[in-house]
Amino acid sequence: MYRACPSHAKLPSSKEIRQRFLDFFIGENGHQFVRSSSVVPFSDPTIAFVNAGMNQFKNVFLGTADAPYPRVANSQKCVRVGGKHNDIGVVGTDGYHHTFFEMLGNWSFGDYFKAEACDMAWRLLRDGYGIDTRRLYVTYFGGDEAMGLPADIECRDIWASLGVSPERIIPFGASDNFWEMGNSGPCGPCSEIHIDHSDHFLDTEHRRHFVNAGRPDLTEVWNLVFVQHSRSLDNGKICNLPQQHVDTGLGLERLVSHLQGKSSNYDTDLFMPLIQHIHKVTGKFEYSGVYDIRNEKFELDTAYRLLADHSRMITACLSDGMFPSQNHKLRRVLRRSLSLSERIFDCPTLVRQLIPLVVESLGETYPEMEKKLSDTTLIIQHEEESYRKLCSNLRSESRTLLGKFSYLDEADLVNHPGLAHALTEIQRLKTKEHVIELSGNLIHKMYDTYGLDEDLLIRIAENENLQLDLNGYESYSKHLKDGAKLELALRLQESLNSSFDLKQDLNHINVCPTRNEYKYNYTFNLERGMYDIPQLNTKITSIVPIGNSLCHVVTEKSNFYFESGGQQSDKGRLRLAKDTSKEYEIKQVVEHDGFILHTIENNAPTTELSIGNEIILTVDANRRSSNIMHHTATHLLNSVARKVLQVPICQRSSFVGEKGLKLELAVCSPSIEISHVEQIELEIRKLIQQNAPIRTRICNARDLNFDQIITIPGEVYPERNLRVIEIGNNLSTELCCGTHAQSTAELQDFCITNLVQTKPGCYAFHAIAGLSAVKATLLGKQISNDVNQLKDDMDKQLIQNMANIETRMQRLKNVLLVGSENNINLPYVTRQRCLEIIHDLYKRLKEHTRESLRKFIDMEMGNLQQEKPLQSHPFIVHFLESSFILEEVQLIKATRHFTDRPILVISITDDQVKARATVPEANVNQHFDAQKWTAVVANVFKSKVFAPKGQNAAHVCNMRSRKVQTLQFEGLLERALKEASEFARKNMQ
Repeated sequence: MYRACPSHAKLPSSKEIRQRFLDFFIGENGHQFVRSSSVVPFSDPTIAFVNAGMNQFKNVFLGTADAPYPRVANSQKCVRVGGKHNDIGVVGTDGYHHTFFEMLGNWSFGDYFKAEACDMAWRLLRDGYGIDTRRLYVTYFGGDEAMGLPADIECRDIWASLGVSPERIIPFGASDNFWEMGNSGPCGPCSEIHIDHSDHFLDTEHRRHFVNAGRPDLTEVWNLVFVQHSRSLDNGKICNLPQQHVDTGLGLERLVSHLQGKSSNYDTDLFMPLIQHIHKVTGKFEYSGVYDIRNEKFELDTAYRLLADHSRMITACLSDGMFPSQNHKLRRVLRRSLSLSERIFDCPTLVRQLIPLVVESLGETYPEMEKKLSDTTLIIQHEEESYRKLCSNLRSESRTLLGKFSYLDEADLVNHPGLAHALTEIQRLKTKEHVIELSGNLIHKMYDTYGLDEDLLIRIAENENLQLDLNGYESYSKHLKDGAKLELALRLQESLNSSFDLKQDLNHINVCPTRNEYKYNYTFNLERGMYDIPQLNTKITSIVPIGNSLCHVVTEKSNFYFESGGQQSDKGRLRLAKDTSKEYEIKQVVEHDGFILHTIENNAPTTELSIGNEIILTVDANRRSSNIMHHTATHLLNSVARKVLQVPICQRSSFVGEKGLKLELAVCSPSIEISHVEQIELEIRKLIQQNAPIRTRICNARDLNFDQIITIPGEVYPERNLRVIEIGNNLSTELCCGTHAQSTAELQDFCITNLVQTKPGCYAFHAIAGLSAVKATLLGKQISNDVNQLKDDMDKQLIQNMANIETRMQRLKNVLLVGSENNINLPYVTRQRCLEIIHDLYKRLKEHTRESLRKFIDMEMGNLQQEKPLQSHPFIVHFLESSFILEEVQLIKATRHFTDRPILVISITDDQVKARATVPEANVNQHFDAQKWTAVVANVFKSKVFAPKGQNAAHVCNMRSRKVQTLQFEGLLERALKEASEFARKNMQ
């Protein structure tokens, strides 16, 4: 029995407290254990993180998934940053809000209801944990006239029957004691249990008024939700559900705090090992638990709490497969932690050092943390390096902001490149327009134009004494969204409705959604090296005109693949069964509310097509075959890249089309080398040669082991009828709705054609399979042979046949660089290695050419010496004509020919003009020297002058190179030569 016991008694650990909950419900009250879901939502597009224990059972409440068991209990990992449940703004400033927390929960799906739920909760708190019930208050739903719901008297009476005194049973309205999943769907009253942590807990008359008042010494610990109603989407009315459920959530951190006799969650064994480790490795002042912002220790203690909290959230998210590059909220929390580690604790690797301690605390309960510890550490190390580079690249004006706005840190600047501009605008609004509140459209501008997030904007507003019109922002955003709905979906809906009043009349006219399972009917034709796709006989159920040029044909059945899962749609033909000469080209296929729409041109004689027509659908086999091969190749690439690179990898996106595939991966590696690409390509070719079988199976989410399946974090998958594609013996397993080969040999060959770094840490692979890959490989060998032959020829005959060598080199370089633009596919590895060789050959060729061209300067200056002897030409002003054909010119090579008199030389190369003057000591006077002389030319070209390092500007001076338009150069040059000559004539003595 666990108690908030005297200091001399042994306090229960958080592990024991968690286990006692599970033992009570599973061992003593017939519940089944269901492991915590990932903090990455699986089939819920409405949330960025799992933020409550009920999230994984949401579809059970909605009726779209079956309950795993009638009674369930577990400990669920939860993250709250952003959205409706956003605690990040207050985390660290109080003792009980967290970005990551554990929710102990028990559920009943149509089994027990209020009486049993209240009784078990009360018994566990009283007998299981030994909590003095005189510290407990319970709340119930007090009714809501607008909702048409009376008070939950049943719940009140249940608590009274369990011995709770009437003054401790308190009613509250819908905002506190009515739970709703969203704007519609399951909902119901709830009852909360609150604990009074203070020494005045017996003063019920006074303390009861602090329930739900946001007091840190009287907090909610357990919420019992009775899911018994449903709200209608159409009219908002609430009706009773046919089956009643129970959903409860008990916050572990708050419970542990009370049972361990602590006033703050951070003082418990869930957080103190982390805080103590921070103190140990950094040597900063010891944590003292200060929450008063006026205390000088507040900033340091808050940093302690933030790092302890954030390290738990980061560990949970990364061990569940979430990547910082995929989730900006996670990245901001991580970068905020890195900033604290460096700025407050002078220890850049502190976050990484805390992860093993988090795993030690939570790994037994959540084994994925232990399993992914190595990956988690690598990802954080990669983020450390990226963050360090970003910070080092901050401009000086950005750093000035840190001094001017002390409430900002480097992470804010790194995460929000537009922050400086946003602050400038805010200061302007305050000083010039005397704005004291940011309107809805200004808030939208801060988000949309400057890229600020809500948390940062609130912090800025608080520090700048500004109000935020958040309601105005909601209205403004809704107005924008309503005006920019998905146009295609709206057009389709409008067209379908106008065709046969879809929403009202579908059932009436017996039109059912299109049966589309026929798209998976195909076989590989070994002789042709492509797939045979049977034609499909079906009927037209609707014809939907779209504008003047297109219309959609809806059918009972379809064998066409519509664009989804990253794979492009099929194309093909539609023919009338009664007259097959009547043929229409299907240009695109889309899906809308279960209906498959085949797009054809509206200028076809559509009077021949009508609802009820028997038709024949024929899929373009060439396009589909390419898509099948490229989609399977995408899965192989996704799997093999992980095996070869041996670093944490996350899929960002993919595209599968008839001309190739694109797979973008977030990779925790500074670079992907050519050797890696070569090895990936080689491994995939081996798998193709092995002719590994490819299996497809249909199952429900709960039947899968997600540790063995590649998924995209944040991607929304259905709960039921998941399509799993398995290649070979654990070679690749992915959830996918696309069309795939039946064995790897059907791919014939594989070739990576390009690799592009799309952003730091993210790489896009471009590849092809099938006959295209076979051709690319052969062409690559041919190009490689040509490049090697060129190298041999250059070694032997450079001097004799330089022009021919250069022509061949340029031709090969053009093919290698722009081949893909001209639909010439080449292996990426071959192209890069050939370009390296050609680059080296170019260097040799340029060196040879440079040596030849240098002689032109000597020849030109030598001729000048003969043409202009010293006796008749006491100074030289000259334009170096050979500079036109040179890639670069060192003017010292020209001026060194005239040491006996002053010389000024002007040159132009690639539209860059520069000049140099040298004046012997004997010719320097008060009015004439190299600097003054060069300044005359610099004035013409609007440039500046400088002396070479370590030299006297009176003797040697250069003009900085200046870009000049070709059409203007001749006139400027003539003027510069004339003015320089006149200056020398006038001022030389």
